[in-house]
Amino acid sequence: MIKKIGFHIKNKGYEERLFMQFMLLVTFPLIVMGVVSYYIYISGEALRNKLTLDSYSENIVHEYENIFSGIREYYLDGTSSSVFTWLVRQTKVPYSDYSEVHQAQTMLCGNYFMSKYISMYNFINMKEGWVLNNYGMYPYDQLKNKTDTDAFIELQKENLSSIYWLNRSEFPSPYETAKESGLVDTSGKMLVIKSEYSSGNIEYLLFIKLNMEEINHISESYQKLGYDITVLSGESMLIETDTELTSTYLNSESAKSGFYQAPKGKNYNIIVSEAASSGLTYIIGYDTNQEKRDGKIFLYAAILLIIAFGILFLALRIMAKYFSKPFVMLQKFVTDQNIQIRELFVTNLIQGDPDFGKIDADLRRYNMQPCHCYRMIGVICKEKEHTSNDPFPRNNTNNRDILKSLPEFIRYSLYITPVIYEKVIVFIIGDESEETIDYKTALVYKQVKDYVAESFNCQIASGISMIFHELLHISGAYNECLEVLHTGSNLSNNLSSTLVLYDDYSSMSSAVDVYDIIMEDAFCQAIEECNKEEAIQLLEFILQRLEVKGVFGIERNFYITRLMMAILSIPRKSSILLSNIFDESQNNFMNRVTQIFNLKDLLLYIEEGVILPIISALEEYRKSEVSDIGMQVIQLVKENKGNITLNECAEMLNYHPNYISRVLKKENGITFTDIANAEKIKMAKYMLLTTGHSVAEISEKLQYNNVQNFIRFFKNQLGTTPSVFRKEHQNSNML
Repeated sequence: MIKKIGFHIKNKGYEERLFMQFMLLVTFPLIVMGVVSYYIYISGEALRNKLTLDSYSENIVHEYENIFSGIREYYLDGTSSSVFTWLVRQTKVPYSDYSEVHQAQTMLCGNYFMSKYISMYNFINMKEGWVLNNYGMYPYDQLKNKTDTDAFIELQKENLSSIYWLNRSEFPSPYETAKESGLVDTSGKMLVIKSEYSSGNIEYLLFIKLNMEEINHISESYQKLGYDITVLSGESMLIETDTELTSTYLNSESAKSGFYQAPKGKNYNIIVSEAASSGLTYIIGYDTNQEKRDGKIFLYAAILLIIAFGILFLALRIMAKYFSKPFVMLQKFVTDQNIQIRELFVTNLIQGDPDFGKIDADLRRYNMQPCHCYRMIGVICKEKEHTSNDPFPRNNTNNRDILKSLPEFIRYSLYITPVIYEKVIVFIIGDESEETIDYKTALVYKQVKDYVAESFNCQIASGISMIFHELLHISGAYNECLEVLHTGSNLSNNLSSTLVLYDDYSSMSSAVDVYDIIMEDAFCQAIEECNKEEAIQLLEFILQRLEVKGVFGIERNFYITRLMMAILSIPRKSSILLSNIFDESQNNFMNRVTQIFNLKDLLLYIEEGVILPIISALEEYRKSEVSDIGMQVIQLVKENKGNITLNECAEMLNYHPNYISRVLKKENGITFTDIANAEKIKMAKYMLLTTGHSVAEISEKLQYNNVQNFIRFFKNQLGTTPSVFRKEHQNSNML
């Protein structure tokens, strides 16, 4: 066996080494291929992007120069025109010169090509003090935002240039809240043109606000291709698609084209172009890291191929294991077969296998030697915080896990494989000496308790049966363990482990006055009357009395069996077969009730499994027998000439007296006494009219002890005495 195990280990190591060698043979070439492809790709992309950048930068500068230089040249020419000169000379707001003003407005709005890039114009005649813009003309002193406009003009006085680009995007537009005249918009990106007539004094100020939404359409198309654009006019930023590119360029010492590294890890390839006509600086660039990111697809492809080959080899390995699975399963089956058969053997013994010959044959078949004496330990796992009355609580510990991982040194101390029966783990210890078996039982208990506490962090409750000498008695030993577990859990419901021996209970004195026969009769009567609520209340009272009195063992089984026999005798009185009430699965309930030790479970089992089916059968039977009962009662009363009691009638018909009374009342609306009295009156009238017997003789024949009682009864029923009745009816017959 050791050689086989060693061979298996060596074989398994060889398989793993072979699998790793195949993986290395595939992995190394794929990694080399991926790395080489990566560097070839990024080298080619870098060259292609550089050439593309050179081409795109020329196009970008050309497109923007057409706009910015065109706007600049247009308004330079416009300020030299006669129309604009006329505006500068006006000493007051030219409200009445509509034609000249209209020409000036047309010029200031821009020509057909420029107008879509112009958002607004503002002309301020500083020398004469009036304003013209898109919203009208008005005196400068009447400006609604004169303070902001004065501040803007003061800043422009500091600028020595007569034409320049200005970025005031950080200031809000006054037209965002109101579209009205009397305002000058000094926000946004604009072209400023001014003229001075003396040192420090501005003659006029013209600033053209750009429509950046339209201008930015050009940069959006290039930005989608991965190229960012920045347009500068001195310190003014007219266009910026990537702030990091702009800051990287401005913070560098170089102002030439080349590669720039950003603080956040980006690397830019930038081309810088100066436009003399517009005075703008164009910065166009792209992030070269994108080339590396795109090139990683080759590395990912190599990794995916490695994974694919790994999965393929793994699948081949799994297939090899799959084809060898029947042999592995056969080996596992042979290994586990003995344990499974022994578990089944023990389970059958607990269920009560009475065949001694079969037990002896099974022992020989499993190569097991019987012992002189045995003892059983029943174990349940206890919750840490258990407050319910259930002695077998649910817990988070799986009994199957406990047995599966049970150490070999514990199994070695057991006579046979431990099993789980219902909620209890069953251990059986066997030995040739009663003194030794006590020691082995205590040792197994301690080992199991320590193992469960250490491995599963769970406490146990254990019940130990009395010593028994035959395996036939395993079923009784199991019941002893259940009983002591139930009682011990009720007495020691705490976090500590509970150990209770059945021997301790066998030495206790028997309880007295524990079973109330009168209560049994009332209980049976309630069932016969089909009174479910009363029957269940009386059953609970009887079972609680046994519980309170501390009845256990054989005595407890005796009283419960007696109670069950009393219940089962009720349908027999009505000639109802028990086989018509209970199916084959319930045939063993006599044994089952003696194995249920929890009061609630026992009450529920008897109620649902026994009482309710019997009451249901009685109700169904009596529904079909109601009319027959009434006829049978009347027949018995006639046969006995009314001299029969209700109890006698019920005994002869095998029904309860109260039930007969209810049937008569329901069917005929009369009582049994009414029927008996009617029959007696009928017999009395017949004898009074057809015989010559005296009243005393008739009273005696009707079984009245005293003639006065008969006369009183007759008068109460007919309102007259027997003698008067005879005389009246005889006279009427004579007439």
